[in-house]
Amino acid sequence: MALRHISRSLLLAALVTGFIAVVPSALHASPAPPQEAAPCAKLSAHQTRFSAGTATRVVFVTATDAVLITGCVRNGEGYIQEWQQTGFIGKNGFAPEGQLREGPYRSPTGAFSATGALRRADPGTRLLYHTVNPRSRWGGPGSPAYNNYVEGGSPADENLWYWMNQGTYEQAAVINYNRLPDAVPVPGADYAIFFGAGNRVSAGCVSTTLETSTRVVKTLVPGDRFIMGAVSDIFVAAPPATSPPTVSSPAASSPAPSPARAAPATTTSQSQGTPTADTGGPSLVSLGLLLVVGGAGAVAISFVLRKRRKAQRS
Repeated sequence: MALRHISRSLLLAALVTGFIAVVPSALHASPAPPQEAAPCAKLSAHQTRFSAGTATRVVFVTATDAVLITGCVRNGEGYIQEWQQTGFIGKNGFAPEGQLREGPYRSPTGAFSATGALRRADPGTRLLYHTVNPRSRWGGPGSPAYNNYVEGGSPADENLWYWMNQGTYEQAAVINYNRLPDAVPVPGADYAIFFGAGNRVSAGCVSTTLETSTRVVKTLVPGDRFIMGAVSDIFVAAPPATSPPTVSSPAASSPAPSPARAAPATTTSQSQGTPTADTGGPSLVSLGLLLVVGGAGAVAISFVLRKRRKAQRS
């Protein structure tokens, strides 16, 4: 009888303690940030981690659970929104800045210039344009033309003619990720990152409607930029409001200084979609699960003891 009471007490204590540890930790986990609907205003307010440099136009590609693409144009010292459209990126989202590798179906995070475009016919662009033909290739792993346009090429190169006729990239701008003029190409860091049509998930490119991709190719000029990444990796919080200084004399006439603009943050970026849990949350969850398992073990012990007592009585 005493053993039965002990096992029941162990079970009750384990289950109650487990739920106390698990449930609050789950409830207090920070949700993913919402999509940023006004990235051009954020850029104007210096609330982005990446600079637009001297770009006349900037195309934002930002992601939470969905992908939002926004076109911004310079207006004086800042930027205003020209258009906005939904789209798609790599199947497995954005890779943290500097961590993209070939194969995982992810898109790069960062700011990248635009200098070239390609596909079926030049819509009238100032970017360097390649009209795709049956010999058109994009340099792949091990190719002398790695991450560049080439005609003829080698078996390692991507067949641009084939993919264009699949409807994937009827019109595309080249995003200068892992290529000149932004960076010397590094083998293995992924290649062939385009902003194109198709409007479906990709291996790492940005995909949207043909109308939008054509507009981007037509309006961008060399030096314009793409800013891409998860919302939490792109934008920084607005600076806190600054209280005006105390005036020591009624005769003081010097104007109060304006609040300082937010500088780009230097904190390490997080991978897309990773919620930030409260400190200590993971350890509490582990403890709770351990206690629940312990409670289940107590149930099993109680069951075995009960069967043994019945056997002894019979």
